[in-house]
Amino acid sequence: MSSFRQDFVNAYVDYILNKSVEATFEEFRRGFFTVCDMDVVELFQPQELMELMVGNENYEWDKFRQNTIYEDEYHAGHPNIIRFWDVFEEMTQDQKKSFFWFVTGDRRVPILGMDQIKMKVKVKLQSTDDHYPGALICHHLLWLPIYETKEGLKTKLIEAINHKKDYWKDMAAATSPNP
Repeated sequence: MSSFRQDFVNAYVDYILNKSVEATFEEFRRGFFTVCDMDVVELFQPQELMELMVGNENYEWDKFRQNTIYEDEYHAGHPNIIRFWDVFEEMTQDQKKSFFWFVTGDRRVPILGMDQIKMKVKVKLQSTDDHYPGALICHHLLWLPIYETKEGLKTKLIEAINHKKDYWKDMAAATSPNP
């Protein structure tokens, strides 16, 4: 590649990755260090800082299950809870992550791990096999109707999880400045 061409590519890359976002990044940096002391931030490696800020992907599903709190008539041995955990165990890793998001509103595990997550499972009152599970993410609460079959529970749970994903996808598209 000629020297001129290489200089052009270097200048273009520098513009795209640095100069075009310089003012925006400077404002972000200023705001970030207003909230986070620079001396403290410098103690962390980049990966550690990222995990501290956005969590990690160390999903310990056994711990998630152990930390679950059952309310109303539910308990670990309740037939519907046994069906629920059977369905959960059959889910793919991506489906489990989507369920985690469905119940907690988080896509990643908190920095202190799954010990911080205590999902509550409560009977969804006045519901039938036709009703979907619901979630109250600020309380990590799963409202779970009592289903007659494992297949019914699985169908409704997967549909509810997928509906949430579709809902946020639709919301993102609706609020996008470039439809």
